[in-house]
Amino acid sequence: MPSSQTDDDTTDGAGKSELDSIVVQGLQHQGSLQYTFEEERLVLKKLDRHLVLFIAVLYMLGFLDRSNIGNAKIAGLSDDLGLNSSQYEWTLRSFYISYVLFEWMPILYTVLTPSTYIASCVAVWGIIASLQALATSYVSLCVLRALLGISEAAFSPGVPVFLATFYKRDELAYRIGLFISAAPLATSFASSLAWLITKLGQQSPIAAWRILFIVEGFPSVIISVFAFYYIPDAPGAAKYLTTRDRKVAELRLRQEKTKGQHETSGKTFKWNEICEALKDPKCYLTANA
Repeated sequence: MPSSQTDDDTTDGAGKSELDSIVVQGLQHQGSLQYTFEEERLVLKKLDRHLVLFIAVLYMLGFLDRSNIGNAKIAGLSDDLGLNSSQYEWTLRSFYISYVLFEWMPILYTVLTPSTYIASCVAVWGIIASLQALATSYVSLCVLRALLGISEAAFSPGVPVFLATFYKRDELAYRIGLFISAAPLATSFASSLAWLITKLGQQSPIAAWRILFIVEGFPSVIISVFAFYYIPDAPGAAKYLTTRDRKVAELRLRQEKTKGQHETSGKTFKWNEICEALKDPKCYLTANA
């Protein structure tokens, strides 16, 4: 009888060792005590400080590039290019028309690695924003504004999808809110920055509004190089996380994926849900906001 009990204990010990080995490989869920809530909280703080904050900075730069045309007008853009009020309004519309038409482009997040794709978007819109300084006519300015809309549409709408690869569903809304808050932050100092740039450029042989486009556009090109190396393609590739943190980040999302598969199993596509969304006036109010 003692021998049998010893065998059972040995078997249980071997089973636990095998389970621990599996857990270390990240194949078990949180109930196996692979990591603590404190470890998970620290990982989230690191992702917030490094990833979300950096993505918000990119969005802020993009917002500056799209909105500085108003300050450029005050600095003499309309007078130099001979734009009337209708033409100026169409230069504004050209950005948003192309932005809306090309909002499908974030699907490329699934084709290219995020670091390559995001860095490319930032570099392209930075170059286009800077090239606005070379505009010599109404047509050339409209074309550049439309191209700027395309490049920014390729980035911003896909950010929630990108962040979803690092955060759980119940954590995502807060991080998206932080990301979007970069837009009002940009507007809070955009006018003051534009005034300073144009003031310093008054003694330059180059028109102040051209200097404004260059000074506010080119930093995006510079930071895009940094973005290529800094933005991780997955939680396990984040350079600012320790080896242990990367395992925690991957394991917690693996649990989320498993949970989602259980919740969606057996569900089918329903056209009536699409129709309900199309009939909901809140959808249209949000789209026109």
